[in-house]
Amino acid sequence: MKLADEFRTSTTAPDALDADVLVIGYGPVGQTLAALLGASGHRVLVCERRVGRYETPRAGHFDHEIMRVFQSLGIADDVRRIAEPARVYEFLDPDGSVISRLPREGAAPSGWDASYHFYQPELEDALDAAVRGAATVDVRFGAELVDLRQAADHVAVTLADGEVVTARYVVGADGANSRVRTLCGVPTRDLGFRGDWLVVDVRPRPGAPVPDIPDTGQVLDPARPNHMGRVAQRYFRWEFMLVEGDDATEMVKPERVWELLRPWIGPREGELIRQAVYRFRSVVADTFRHRSVLLAGDAAHVMPPFLGQGMSSGIRDAATLGWTLDLVLAGAADPKLLDLYTLSRRPQVVDYIEESVRIGTVVCETDPVLAARRREEMRSATELPAPFQPPVGAGFRDGQPLAGHLAVQPLLRTDGARTERSDDVLGRGFTLFSVVEPDAATTAAVADLERAIGLRLVVVGAAGVEEAGEALSGWLKESGVVAVLVRPDFYVFGAAADLSEMVDLLASLRASVSLV
Repeated sequence: MKLADEFRTSTTAPDALDADVLVIGYGPVGQTLAALLGASGHRVLVCERRVGRYETPRAGHFDHEIMRVFQSLGIADDVRRIAEPARVYEFLDPDGSVISRLPREGAAPSGWDASYHFYQPELEDALDAAVRGAATVDVRFGAELVDLRQAADHVAVTLADGEVVTARYVVGADGANSRVRTLCGVPTRDLGFRGDWLVVDVRPRPGAPVPDIPDTGQVLDPARPNHMGRVAQRYFRWEFMLVEGDDATEMVKPERVWELLRPWIGPREGELIRQAVYRFRSVVADTFRHRSVLLAGDAAHVMPPFLGQGMSSGIRDAATLGWTLDLVLAGAADPKLLDLYTLSRRPQVVDYIEESVRIGTVVCETDPVLAARRREEMRSATELPAPFQPPVGAGFRDGQPLAGHLAVQPLLRTDGARTERSDDVLGRGFTLFSVVEPDAATTAAVADLERAIGLRLVVVGAAGVEEAGEALSGWLKESGVVAVLVRPDFYVFGAAADLSEMVDLLASLRASVSLV
């Protein structure tokens, strides 16, 4: 989101500071935030303690909402080349037969496939290119944080080599053992799930037969719960829960790993990329903001992988931080706007964690009688669960239809041009979509917010703007509204049932984002 040039030049960060924002950690979350802030022209310094990028896969799934974030960075085509749509999620009997199948096919509200599998080093290449394309972002490897001190208007960070760097804000995207979180003394809450799992990634050898496994399969085997899945069609992943008597050191030895993989693949057909034991946990920080320091990704929350939402939740953090920090750094909003970050993100994260734990409780059952009962309950279910997409916790107008929920991304045709996704037509920022023409008062309120925060008004069906399909118009009609106001992170701020409500809706946005 870019504000009016005259507004930016009148409120700039102090030149004495090294950066507007210092990001600690250069995984996908830190990369996404650096790219978003860099695209808005802010000075960003990224410090990564490793001497180079981490070339081992960890995450393997993201959803349509995250693809929309990548779209906003201009890398959707690059990501599509290395990520494959995930078509189905299956729960399996111990013998491999299907108990329940959850289809993932078809376009999701964000205008992309519902789910994707990917190989993380390849995704990080695409994100790195977006970061490097921003002239105001500097990335330093081998730069380890050892101390952090907050002053009234900036943060001073000491690195392991003794250098002190300063920034208006620091974002800790430095993982589950976050030193940023520790130095700030932010407490965490354990939500009760803990389990040790062996995670194995395999690359098929050229010309070897491909293992016959589902896109994503959870095997409900009380003797050893396990998971298998494809990673962008070129790699495969298996996960095995450690049970009583297992020794983590023995479990990662190649001979033991190949023994576990024997039903699907052997060393002649595949090459081990990674085998490691991880402790799956459910933890959330009490707050994601400590004065001028903010936490994102695993530094703020850790969840079991059964929903595939760990990295996605971190990138949602980056998307929300991207627009709130942009407004504050540009001088458009009071710094108290950053209080919205925890209030908006934390409740949704807790919802994702609790749902992941619920699924994990089913998957990890080792009592044969209870496991058999749960398999039968799933087998006899007549309705598939709706896609899990909880709302954000704040930053919207209470009591309104759609408020707090993810917005659709329609296809637009402008001035007879080709059909495009709306974000590609409009760019990033606040958007008021309407199916009715504004009156004079609404036009004036829109103009005011356009000057202040770059708000765009899109009247669908007006001259020069047509919707291809009914993703937006049908959504509004079903919800009983004529307009919807969407935040830059794609969540609905509020809606208007008729033209008379639009001015109040826009006034509510002005108050909510703490405009100065």
